[in-house]
Amino acid sequence: MAEIMNRLSVGTDSSDDTILEAWQLLFQTSEFEEDGGNSTIVANQVFNAWRIRKETRGTSLSFKELEDIRRNQQEIVANRDRILRRLQEQRDSGGTHREGTSSKQSESSSEMPTEAAFRALDLAETEAKIVQLEAQNAATGIQAKLQFQSQIVTFVMQRRFQHALVLSSFYQQLFKGAQQKLEVGAEELKSFLPNTDLTFTVDTLSFMAREALNDVRNGVDTVLAAYDEGRRLLALERVQETFFLGEHLCDLDRISVEQRRTFLDIYRAMLEAQELADAKDYKGVGVAVAELGAMADDFPAKRVLASIETAMSMSDMAVFAASQYRNRGMIDQARDELRNAVEIWPSNPSIREFQSETTRLATANSQGEQIFDDLYARGDRRGIYERRMELGFALAEDPERKPVLLDIIDQVAQMELLIAQAKELTRQGESFAAWELLETARAIDSDDAPMNRARAELAPRVASFIGYVDRADQYAKSENYASALAAYLVAQDIYPASRTCRIGIQKMSQALMASLLPQED
Repeated sequence: MAEIMNRLSVGTDSSDDTILEAWQLLFQTSEFEEDGGNSTIVANQVFNAWRIRKETRGTSLSFKELEDIRRNQQEIVANRDRILRRLQEQRDSGGTHREGTSSKQSESSSEMPTEAAFRALDLAETEAKIVQLEAQNAATGIQAKLQFQSQIVTFVMQRRFQHALVLSSFYQQLFKGAQQKLEVGAEELKSFLPNTDLTFTVDTLSFMAREALNDVRNGVDTVLAAYDEGRRLLALERVQETFFLGEHLCDLDRISVEQRRTFLDIYRAMLEAQELADAKDYKGVGVAVAELGAMADDFPAKRVLASIETAMSMSDMAVFAASQYRNRGMIDQARDELRNAVEIWPSNPSIREFQSETTRLATANSQGEQIFDDLYARGDRRGIYERRMELGFALAEDPERKPVLLDIIDQVAQMELLIAQAKELTRQGESFAAWELLETARAIDSDDAPMNRARAELAPRVASFIGYVDRADQYAKSENYASALAAYLVAQDIYPASRTCRIGIQKMSQALMASLLPQED
């Protein structure tokens, strides 16, 4: 193809022999599998143009002969007309001629118009043949030009830019410069190149084909450079663009088979990841993304994984909210949250756990009232709290037991929080503050085992403080307010930030002052 273009170039000899050599090379080009036989189509178009040109030359010879015949016939008709006018003038001018001569002239004059009519008819037939040949020549030339242009447009639309460029070069050699305007295919090209105001000519098509060849060549260079740098995703995107434009061009052969297999593997992995994402199988998407990250360094794996983690977390939060609503007996809200969790991540394992647990709770619904009554009668708040999920589901429609259950759950949850805070304060060395938190928890439920165990573990560390506080409480019960106040003050010296001491000092001071005031009668 490069040799053919070189022979048809404007800068080389454009003689008929050079064009013939370029035409003969087309048959060698068509033997290659990549050509697809399109060079034969180009050769046939050129041969057809040559044949039409030969026919046109033969028609030109016939046209020249008809022109000669027409000129002879025009002279004969003109001479006959002059003879007839001369005879008419002689007949009108005199009666001195002999009778015989007069009769011959009369006979001759009666024959002359008939012969002139035949001569005029021959002339008209010749004129008609000339017009027919002119129309035939024009139609043949237009047909050849339109066939050529139509095939060039077809090659451009099929993205066979090399063949379009070769055929355009032959066209420019075979047709005049005034015939370069495109007569066919303009609408098709506008749909192929929207938003353009170009006036399409054969030169325009040549320019488009040449630019497409350059774009494909540069595209392949970009693909190879990106592949060598490890940016396989960019190389895949670029090779898709380049393949769409230059599917039939040999420049694509510079991309090796191994590289093409790599691109195919990446493309299939991306399709699989997309299908898994559409199905909201985020675990599978994570595996596919890890594979893509290993195949292409420029794949945004972290961004995709972050999106997956966000979606999974939102689904888990919805399941957790559904569990909370279910435990509180708010079935409609639990159903809505579960629906949200399923929409976000249908294969979330937490959803199956929620369903299994709900089924178990529904099975235990009939026994829930008896279990609650037994635990409540024994004062086992901790046992009620530990079985709060099944009891909440069982007592969801019980107007008497449900409020009691919710209060117990809130109280034990508050105690759990206080015990946890006390342990943290103890770990930080704040034993007195931890003891006061446990005292607050003791006020909620003095029989709670975890709370009493925590108090027992902490008591040796705050024994002196506890002793004075207990002594102050005993003095206060016996209405010995002065001694109680003194005991609180000593305890406050041990732990100045004590809330218990501050409240006790305030109460004992008020009680002591009230006892010293005189009693009104």
